[in-house]
Amino acid sequence: MPPLSGHLPVLLRDVVLGLLAHGMRVAVLDWANVRHVDVACGRFGFDANIGAIAQAILQIGPGANVLALCQGGVPALAATADLAARLPGSEPAGLVLLAAPVDPLANPTPLVTLIRNKPPSWYRIVPLSRLQAGHEGQRRWVYAAETQLEALTQYLKRSLEADIETELVRKMREDDGADPLRFPFRDLYCAVMDLDARLFTENIGHVFLSRDIAQGTLTFCGRPVEPAALRHTLLITVEGAEDEIAAPGQTSAAHALCPGLPSEQHHTIILPGCGHFGLFHGRLWHETLCPTLCEMIRSRSGQRAGTGH
Repeated sequence: MPPLSGHLPVLLRDVVLGLLAHGMRVAVLDWANVRHVDVACGRFGFDANIGAIAQAILQIGPGANVLALCQGGVPALAATADLAARLPGSEPAGLVLLAAPVDPLANPTPLVTLIRNKPPSWYRIVPLSRLQAGHEGQRRWVYAAETQLEALTQYLKRSLEADIETELVRKMREDDGADPLRFPFRDLYCAVMDLDARLFTENIGHVFLSRDIAQGTLTFCGRPVEPAALRHTLLITVEGAEDEIAAPGQTSAAHALCPGLPSEQHHTIILPGCGHFGLFHGRLWHETLCPTLCEMIRSRSGQRAGTGH
C-alpha cells in the first residue's frame, strides 16, 4: 500500500515487481491526485484514509496480506485493528509495516524534531494553498505537489552537500532499481502529487504531534482504535538501520501495541546498511528483503492451512 505522503504510487514500482517475481498476487491502492477530484466529491481526511484501506482489505477477502510503507503504516494498522475488533475474521492474515512512524518519539530523527517544533496551527495555514482554475479540483485546499517537490529538492541538496554519503546520494549516483533507464530513481523520487489539506494536517497531528496510535487515543468513525484486538494477524515490522526518516524503533513500536498476538506472530527485521529508500527500491529490496518477506508470508499461510485457522 503506497503512502499518502505526497509521492505518487509509482514510487513503489520495485516493490510490485519484486512481489510479482516471487509469484505473489498483488493489488495496489492507486491514490488519486486530488487536483483532479472535484470539490463536490468532498474532502479526504485521516478517517477516509483508514476507511479506504479497510474497504480494500474487505474487497480482497480472507487471506490478504497488507504491506504498508511509511505514512501508510499507521492508517493500515488502524484499519486492521478496527476490522479485528468489529468484524473478527475479516482482518488481513499478515500486516507488514515498512519504515512506518508508529511512534516517532521511539527514536526521533531530525525530521520528527522539525515537525514537532511547529504548532498544529502552523500546518493548517502556512504550507497550504488553494487550487486555481484549470484543474478539476479547483478551489480545493491542498498541500501542493510544488511545495512537496521543493522540500524534497532541498533535502536532496543537503544530502549532496553533506560530508557523509547517504543512501539517497548513492542511489542518485548509482541507480540500482529494477529499470534505471526507463524509470530512474530520480524520477520516482520527484513524482509527487497534491494532498487534500485535511489529510495533510490530520496526518501531521495524529501521527507526529499527538502520536495517537502509540498513546491509545486514535479513533476511527468515532470508535477507539485498539491494536490489542489483533489475535491472528502476522505482524512484521521492517526498519533500515540507517534510516534518517523513520529510524529503528519507530516502526517496531507496533509490537507493544498488539499484546493479543502470540509471540510467534511478531517479527522484527532491521536491515543493516539500509536507509529509507533501500527498503522499497533497489538491490536490497530485490535480493534480501522481498525474498524474506515472501517466505515468511508463505510459511505462515501454510501453518494456518495446516491448523485449520
